[in-house]
Amino acid sequence: MSFATTYSYSDREIFDVKTLFEATRFIIVNSILFVIFLFLTIEEFEWAIFSSSEGIADMVIDDTSWNIKTLI
Repeated sequence: MSFATTYSYSDREIFDVKTLFEATRFIIVNSILFVIFLFLTIEEFEWAIFSSSEGIADMVIDDTSWNIKTLI
């Protein structure tokens, strides 16, 4: 192999702008999804505690994709 056909790793930047942008976007999107899931989980537990303390026996039918019982 001659020097002209070899690849030097020192010429390549590891932290380029595109990689940093994708990593930042990944973290932001997953943080938003985490907050949504956290609030849905807290709401589900809060409703269970409130309905049992108030003696509410309503049948709640939740067929949405965000229902915590169908997610877990």
